[in-house]
Amino acid sequence: MAWRVKSLPLAEWAALQEHFGTLQLAQGGPENLAMFAKGSAGDPETAIYITGPGIAAIEALSPGGWQDSGAPSGDDVALLVGAGDPWAYFRIEKPA
Repeated sequence: MAWRVKSLPLAEWAALQEHFGTLQLAQGGPENLAMFAKGSAGDPETAIYITGPGIAAIEALSPGGWQDSGAPSGDDVALLVGAGDPWAYFRIEKPA
């Protein structure tokens, strides 16, 4: 599964999260489509990770700066949008 990542300030990724949720609903909620965030409270930007079919439409809403990546990991990872059990599906360890 290919992952893409981009660092964004809260106002930008919150709007992107809403669009991502709309995309997921339009596709019928596939398990292989998800959005995660990785960052600490107080950070000016948060790393936003996306994967799944149709993510080019999400990237187009926030052009430039997207990079290939591995899946997010670490204690500061949060699920933003997903169906089923994205933690298990993508084999990402849930933070404690």
